Amino acid sequence: MASKKKAPEAHPILSSEALRLVAGRFRALSDPSRLRILNLLMQGESGVQELVEATGFEQPNVSRHLSVLRNEGIVERRANGNRALYSIQDPTIVQLCEIVCGGLAGRLTETLEALP
Repeated sequence: MASKKKAPEAHPILSSEALRLVAGRFRALSDPSRLRILNLLMQGESGVQELVEATGFEQPNVSRHLSVLRNEGIVERRANGNRALYSIQDPTIVQLCEIVCGGLAGRLTETLEALP
């Protein structure tokens, strides 16, 4: 007996405004420097200076990238005395990164296995 394929779940049709918001989120995630900062923040809360040292980026660049991520609601800023500490605000970002990285790892593995 042939098994029937399950129909994919229907996704809602998004409004133009909702699509604009989604595009902004992906735009914020499209920069490799911001992804590097996010990868570091996945290890835990960090200050700007620690991120500068870990990335090798200039302080104004790190601050600019954090500002973009903060404006999109991806990271949050917490004052700690005279320091600002940043952490991931939206846990779905971690899940998204895990999904994308896992898919990429699988794709690379398939490519490597296909080589002679």
